[in-house]
Amino acid sequence: MPGRDHAVPGTDRKTRRDIIAGNLLVLRTAEAIGPGGMNLSPRISRTVTLKPRRAIGWDGASAVVEITLVGERQAQVGHEFVYRGPQPECRPCKVRAACLNQVLGHRYRIKKVRDVTHPCLLNEERARVVEVELAPPEASLPSRAAIEGAVLSYEKIVCSNAACPNFRLCHPIGIEAGMRVRVQEVGAELECPLGYSLVSATVAYDD
Repeated sequence: MPGRDHAVPGTDRKTRRDIIAGNLLVLRTAEAIGPGGMNLSPRISRTVTLKPRRAIGWDGASAVVEITLVGERQAQVGHEFVYRGPQPECRPCKVRAACLNQVLGHRYRIKKVRDVTHPCLLNEERARVVEVELAPPEASLPSRAAIEGAVLSYEKIVCSNAACPNFRLCHPIGIEAGMRVRVQEVGAELECPLGYSLVSATVAYDD
């Protein structure tokens, strides 16, 4: 189960109960830019073997379906989180391999909720099985580096002006300094009070 992020200005501060199965930092649905609460409720569970499975697409090709576990309250389609790694309480868990199988620091979106729950040793309650997909956030990039198809090491903008309308883009939750990303689409030019030449960009993880 995950470690904690610093609170994003304008959002609620996290408590121990914000930590959910798989050490996940929960983000709100849709424009999720801050951590959500955590309050697991007991549910009846059944034992299953958790492992990735392959789904067949319209073209006949197979795709790996990635699964993990999250708290009952966070188990909603569209909910997003950043994986922060395991906690000591996770070591004896029988389903830890399925719960702790994401890439550290990457952001994910829940795309399907399964009707399966398991005990959570960290919270002493329950966690639900969900299917997830990578969901890297939109980010700001230096204009000179914003080339579609380019792969680069992400550099965060040095700025503490949380009131700036571009703050979310310049401090994307789910992309850390040094992460390799691939530029998928270059967006509009951003007006920067500090004079940086920046554009918004849609990116994908490239590691």
